[in-house]
Amino acid sequence: MAGISLLSICFYFLAFSLAKSEKLSIYVYSVAIEILISMVFSVVCLGLTCNFQLFLIDAMFFIFAMDYMVLRKKNKNHIAILFCCVYAIALILLYTIDGFYTPLYELAPVVSRSISISILSIAVILIIICMMYLLQFMSSEEGAMEKQAQFDALTEIPNRFFMMAKLKYIFEADNQGDYYLAMIDIDDFKKINDSFGHNVGDDALKILARTIVNKARGVELSYCRWGGEEFLLLGKCVNGEVPKNFLDELRVEINSKTFWTSKGSGRMTVTIGAGKYKVGQDYKEWINFVDKQLYVGKCTGKNKVVC
Repeated sequence: MAGISLLSICFYFLAFSLAKSEKLSIYVYSVAIEILISMVFSVVCLGLTCNFQLFLIDAMFFIFAMDYMVLRKKNKNHIAILFCCVYAIALILLYTIDGFYTPLYELAPVVSRSISISILSIAVILIIICMMYLLQFMSSEEGAMEKQAQFDALTEIPNRFFMMAKLKYIFEADNQGDYYLAMIDIDDFKKINDSFGHNVGDDALKILARTIVNKARGVELSYCRWGGEEFLLLGKCVNGEVPKNFLDELRVEINSKTFWTSKGSGRMTVTIGAGKYKVGQDYKEWINFVDKQLYVGKCTGKNKVVC
């Protein structure tokens, strides 16, 4: 037993170098094999009464947790399943042959019972710790996925799904009458893409998004990239009206920003259609209304706020 323990210590020192060199899959599966060999040998030496075989159950949790948290194999976990099958077969065989062989070492009943209780306690604690870390990891992953689902990858601001959820919330709270919506659209965005390329068009979208974010500081304002070159704002009315001065300041500030191209610098203008909530509208009708306001602005010269 002492020799096996010494070999295990040497193994973990060597395996640690695999972890440091980022060969994590080899490290995890090597540990899984070492656990299997050590536990089987421990049972052969001391028998089932010491409960060393319970560590094989712990190892099942370990291999799946490592596959999910470290190796990130969320779909293809065939190796983990294979190891669990091997562990299960080893457990069945150990319990099957119990009574047909004599352990290599006979321990006094009090010693055997003490080891058994200690191993059982450690095994349960390890399972609890493993499950806690796995649940914590899954919770953080779920939060990251939820954020990814509600944020636009290019501009790094919320997307339309975030805004739809926000609108549903204020309608459920029945306080939509305090708010206004504003749709922002880059004028002649297709020309920017056609003249300078889509990379420059992406830069223009990022500049617009950053300008909105900066302008929203200190103001109760939600925003999102609605789609394409359109952005949607949801803000509180001022004295019961749409704050046209604020939106006009935003329009001017966007126009003052410069984007760079292979042909020199450029600037963009935007048209903004806005409107406060009208009694009887649902949120889709409200969005359609501000979209029509935006269309009026496009048809009457662009680079303006219509509300």
